[in-house]
Amino acid sequence: MKPVLCLGDICADLIIPYADALKAKAGDPKSYLSSDVRPAEGGSSANTACAIARLGVPVMFCGTCGNDAYGHMLENGLIREGVDTSLLRMDEDKPTQLVLLVLNEQNDRTAFACPAHLGSQHAIVPSQIPDDITERISWLHVNGMMLREEPAASTQLALMRRCKAAGVPVSFDINVRVEALKSPTFFENLHAAKDAADYVLGSAVDEIPMLANEHDAVLAARKLSEHGAAVITRSGDQGADLYRRDSHLHSPAFPVSVADTVGAGDTFDGAFIAAILSGCSDGEALRMANAAAAICVSKPSGRGSPTLAELDVFLEEHV
Repeated sequence: MKPVLCLGDICADLIIPYADALKAKAGDPKSYLSSDVRPAEGGSSANTACAIARLGVPVMFCGTCGNDAYGHMLENGLIREGVDTSLLRMDEDKPTQLVLLVLNEQNDRTAFACPAHLGSQHAIVPSQIPDDITERISWLHVNGMMLREEPAASTQLALMRRCKAAGVPVSFDINVRVEALKSPTFFENLHAAKDAADYVLGSAVDEIPMLANEHDAVLAARKLSEHGAAVITRSGDQGADLYRRDSHLHSPAFPVSVADTVGAGDTFDGAFIAAILSGCSDGEALRMANAAAAICVSKPSGRGSPTLAELDVFLEEHV
C-alpha cells in the first residue's frame, strides 16, 4: 500500500492542568501531586500520522519545526512511531511552535499557540513537496490549522488541488483555533479547502455549523455534503455521523472514563482513514474511529491512539 501523507502542524504541547491548580488553591493537598505542566509531542497532523502508523498503515509526515531541542524531540517521536519524516523540514531561523493546552474540570482543553502568529508550523514551503508526490501516496490528510498564514496556506491548498485532480483522496479536518478567527483570509481559504476535499471532518458543535453558516449541525452537514464531499461530524460522547448527498450514518460513542480529550479528533481521523484504506465500509470506519477516539481519551496523552491489536481487543469487548 502506498503511504498516507499527513501535511500540517507539528508542535510541542505543554499540558496545563488548570483545574488541578484551582483545587490546590482551594486547599486540596492531594491536587498538588498532579499540577505539574507536562511537555508532550503534538500537532494535529503529526498526531494523526502517528495514529495511522499505529494501525499498521504506512504514513509520511510533511511539516516544519525549529532546528532546536523541541524540534529534534518531535522528529524522534515520529520516527519512533514508524512515520516517514523525509518531508519534515527543520527551520534554522524559527523556534519550534509551542501550544499551551489548558485542561478544565471536565478535562476538556483550550489551546493557545505560542507564538500566536508566524510560528514554525506555518513555514511549510512548496519546495518540501516532491514533484511526483501524487504518484507516491494513497491519501492526503490536512487540516484548517495551516490556512491562516503563509506560506503554509498556499502550499496546502495547491497540494490539495493537485491530489484532487490526480484522483488521490483528500481528507480535511476543519480544526479551527481561536487565533485563526482574526485572519482576514482564513475563511476564504477554509472554503477553498472544503471544495478540494473528498472528506470534511469537524466538530458538530461549532466547526461544521461555522463552515456551512448554519446554526443547526444536521442542516449544516447536509448543506456541505451537497458539494460532493462526505461530511463527518464528531459529537464526543454522542458519537459521530457521516453525511453524503443521499445518505446518513450514525455511529454511537463508546462509554469510557475520560482522562483528557487532547488528540481525540486526531485519533478519530487517523483510524477512519486507516479503516477506509483497509477496505472498510463507511459504517465500519466510523465505528473503528469512535473506538480509537474512546481509547485515546481514556489516556492522559494527545498521542493515546491505539495499536491495531488494542483496537481489535476493544471492539471485541464492545460487540
